[in-house]
Amino acid sequence: MTELWTSFVGLLAIIFTLLVQFYGGSVGLAIITLSSSVRVALMPLSLRMARRAHAQQAILSKLQPEIERIKAKFKSKPDRLAQETFTLYRRHGYKPLSGGSFIAVLAQLPIFAGLYSVIKNGIGLGSRFLWIANLAKPDIILTFLIGLLTLITSLVAPPLSHQTGNLALILPTIITLFFVWQISSGLGLYWAASSLVGIVQNVILRRELRRQ
Repeated sequence: MTELWTSFVGLLAIIFTLLVQFYGGSVGLAIITLSSSVRVALMPLSLRMARRAHAQQAILSKLQPEIERIKAKFKSKPDRLAQETFTLYRRHGYKPLSGGSFIAVLAQLPIFAGLYSVIKNGIGLGSRFLWIANLAKPDIILTFLIGLLTLITSLVAPPLSHQTGNLALILPTIITLFFVWQISSGLGLYWAASSLVGIVQNVILRRELRRQ
């Protein structure tokens, strides 16, 4: 398993190095190209997972009145309550824990971890990109740009629940700002490129759901 992981990271490192050479030594462009390409390649899988999540949420919303009725009827009988709820879920095809979606998420994690590792190791101490003087250090402008992209991602994402409030929109942005401020600008570029693809993905999903 270790050898497979090393080979995978090594392949990404080779691709990253070739991109840096292709762009005439621009580490920044190589980071943006590699991270966005990987995210675009995984978009079909990500969209399928998102569609499943929204389909399950729609089923749950329709079942809510029936769930409340079952809770009121069997509130003093926990075992019967669980049994009736499970029966209701099964009858309508609702799966609280979808194994397929969980496996799909796990399948993506090694890819992003490998990409993160390659970019982290490939950032030169003297690398410059646009206004960023050193890709190995944090940049305040890039940090706020990534925060803005995170906010836009939340705004264009189809809500999983009608009860989604302002906190659900703002909290991811605050958390992102906190973490990005402490990492190198090179990894920040990776984050920004991935966020841009995420925005496109959410717009596509939102339009699909509106048609339905």
